[in-house]
Amino acid sequence: MPMIQLDHLEKRYAKGAAPAVDDLTLSIEHGSFTCILGPSGCGKSTTLRMICGLEATTGGEIRIGEQVLDSTAKGVFVPPEKRGLGLVFQSYALWPHMTVAENIAFGLKVARMPKPARKIRVAEMVRTLRIEGLENRYPAQLSGGQQQRVALARTLAVSPGVLLLDEPLSNLDAALRLSMRAELARLHRDFGTTIVFVTHDQWEAMTLATHIAVMAGGRLQQFGRPDEIYGQPANCFVAEFIGNPPINLIPARSHTARALMQGAHPQGEMLGLRPEGISLGHESGLPAVIEEILPTGGAWIITLRLADEAGPLTLTHTTQLPPRWQLGAPVYLRARPEALHLFCAQGHALAPLASRMTAGPSHSRALAGLA
Repeated sequence: MPMIQLDHLEKRYAKGAAPAVDDLTLSIEHGSFTCILGPSGCGKSTTLRMICGLEATTGGEIRIGEQVLDSTAKGVFVPPEKRGLGLVFQSYALWPHMTVAENIAFGLKVARMPKPARKIRVAEMVRTLRIEGLENRYPAQLSGGQQQRVALARTLAVSPGVLLLDEPLSNLDAALRLSMRAELARLHRDFGTTIVFVTHDQWEAMTLATHIAVMAGGRLQQFGRPDEIYGQPANCFVAEFIGNPPINLIPARSHTARALMQGAHPQGEMLGLRPEGISLGHESGLPAVIEEILPTGGAWIITLRLADEAGPLTLTHTTQLPPRWQLGAPVYLRARPEALHLFCAQGHALAPLASRMTAGPSHSRALAGLA
């Protein structure tokens, strides 16, 4: 199926009301796994519902290839059942009075597929989603993960060109979410279906997506590959929303920020520093004191107190062994240039700092000046 194109999409639920989706332009490539990511109320589910036709737009246009699905200016609206899209809801929406096999076959029956062919297709989906032995059970007799697999099997059975998923993993416990993430990744590889996935979970987006659209306040903040979103955030919102623990933000005019920037002082208001970009030592660097050490299993989250107005910094220490530092211990920190991000007063990212910074003696002198 060709690319999904959203052009200046808008959705208002009442005349004069603030838009739930505001001037959204997005190109979703054929065969991609695109996650629409953002906090509650950002417009991500509304966008998905407009793509599948459950919500009509109040402005802009939706196209798949050359076919216009929704356009207020052209007076076009294609109903959901004629769009050839598959949708899996957060609640799974299985028919409670139908068995697993009957739920999977439902769309095929509506499409008037002959019964022998339906049985073959249902058996294929049962194998693909690894739910053998559940064919005669009813939804109430299934676990959450099993219901999720049945919902996916029912949708994939009709071979949709696009699969739309509206936070389908949010009702599952942590272990099941991890298992279903792997299952979705495998299905995407095996079927090559274009997937549009709505989530508020950054880890789901980062681990599953080929592309991520970050939204806030109804507007698109950034669109790109996961590594681009993380490594080159377009603004402060994206930088803070992506990453756990979140990025450290300190005033760019503080002594700490100036030392970390190694003499590269472009105009900026805030300096962002990724926690995993900080390293600690006992000899040279910026002086700090260990304020808190929190275990997370495979890593440790360490909070540092600095001597100037920069405020506390958080770093991650990835090891199962306890850190060799104690609470209240003096330490010295360094930061990798690629972990630094500079933002203007409006919150927009400025040019990458790494290319402006020089390694070597100048860095040591700048850090030593704060010791």
